[in-house]
Amino acid sequence: MLVLAAVVLALASPAPQPSATNPFTLDPIPAGTPLPIIGTTRTRALCSAMHRVIAPAVAAAMGSDKTYAGFRTSLRDYLITATSSSRDMKITVMDRTVQSMVKSVDKLETALNSDDWQPPANAAAQDKAALANIHQSLAGVLAAQKVQLDAMSGWLETERARTFGQLSETENNMRNSTGIASSPPAPIITDPLAPDLQTNDTSYAFKRDSSTFFQGKPTSSLAMANNLDHDLADIARYTAQREAVAAKVIIPATNLCK
Repeated sequence: MLVLAAVVLALASPAPQPSATNPFTLDPIPAGTPLPIIGTTRTRALCSAMHRVIAPAVAAAMGSDKTYAGFRTSLRDYLITATSSSRDMKITVMDRTVQSMVKSVDKLETALNSDDWQPPANAAAQDKAALANIHQSLAGVLAAQKVQLDAMSGWLETERARTFGQLSETENNMRNSTGIASSPPAPIITDPLAPDLQTNDTSYAFKRDSSTFFQGKPTSSLAMANNLDHDLADIARYTAQREAVAAKVIIPATNLCK
C-alpha cells in the first residue's frame, strides 16, 4: 500500500526526490531502482496517464487496503466483545466500512475503465507497452480487492440473517420483567440446505468443511475470531502479491517521464 503513496506524491508535485519506495506498501526499494519525481512531464501518453489514471488508481487501491484492515479489526472486536446491547451498533459500524470499501473499489474500477489508457497511434512503442502492463497489473489488484469486498459484505449479510428476529436488549428486558416477549420468536428453519439462524456461531460463513458447515456452536470464542481473521489475512496476502506485481511495472515506468 505504501508503494502507491510514493507514486502519488511523485506525480503530484516537483518535490525533492524521496527515498525509493514500493507504490503499494511504501517499503524501501533496493538501490538501483530509484523512484523519480515527475515535476514536469512531456506531452506523451504514458506521462499523461500517470497523472490522470495511474495515480488515482493507486490512491484508490491504498484506500481499499486501509479499509479492509479496519474491517478485520472491527470483526475481531465484534466476535470477542459484542453483547446484545452493542451488537447492532457494531454491525452498523462494519456496514459503513463496507460502504467505504465499495467506494474505493469503484474508484479503482473507474480509473481502469478510463479512455486515458488508450495511447494515440503515434505513441512510442515503449509507452504503449508500459501502459498495457500497468493496466493489466492494476486489473489484478482490482480483482483481488473485489474478493476482499465480497468477503466483507458476505460475512456481514450472513451475520445479519443469523441475528434477524433475535430480541433486542429492550425487548429482552421487557420479557424478563413481564414474562411476555414484545415480538414473536424467529421461526425455526428446517431446510437442511439453509444455515441454522438460531445458532450463535458467527463463523459458518467462512467454514470450509461442508460436514460442519451448518453445525453451530453456542458461543463465539477467541479461537473462532483467530480462525476468521486467518482467512481474511490469506485474502490480504493474495492482494499484496497482486500489488507487488503492479509496483514492479509502475516504478520503472516513472523513469520514462523524467
